[in-house]
Amino acid sequence: MGTRARREKEKENMRLAILEAATKIIIEEGYDNLTMRKIAEAIEYTPTTIYSYYKDKAQIVDDISRVVYKKIVLSVKTALEEHKEVSVDQQLEIGFKAFIYTLTANAEMSKAVIRSGSRAIFGPDEEHEPPEDNGIMILHNLLLKGQQEFFFRKLDENISWMLVTALIGFSINVIENQLHFDENWHELVHIYVEMLIKGLQK
Repeated sequence: MGTRARREKEKENMRLAILEAATKIIIEEGYDNLTMRKIAEAIEYTPTTIYSYYKDKAQIVDDISRVVYKKIVLSVKTALEEHKEVSVDQQLEIGFKAFIYTLTANAEMSKAVIRSGSRAIFGPDEEHEPPEDNGIMILHNLLLKGQQEFFFRKLDENISWMLVTALIGFSINVIENQLHFDENWHELVHIYVEMLIKGLQK
């Protein structure tokens, strides 16, 4: 590994350490008690180091949100690619489940974002994000395909955002109530996803 690559790796490791420390503090003490100094103490660096990465704690929470978002998009894209031969309603079911499972698998980060009151709820970094990695567009294209193939009725133009909001709301409720540890967890997800899809059908 060259010097430049090593430095980039070190910077990324530091960024992730900051995010993990911030997540832990928010969960244990609340967002109001999150400070750059506390993060610095947690990872044994100076506050100046933290400020060299983030201007304030709100920016840290935004980055936590984007980390979760990128994991969700990667998971959904991978799942859809593995099942690209199935019907569009089945693809949507697979995508919805991948979304929920990824969000709940990253429960601590998800809780930290919600408890911070941030408006950046697992949203895209549209300034630097390629179109093919935009989660809303992936969903929109699936819904459009479903309409064209007469699986779905004519849908409101804001339906993609409405569905994402529904998936986030369900997942956060699951996390807060620790339902993802129940033995009937997968059945619960199946029922919820089935209900969403039935609402789209003709």
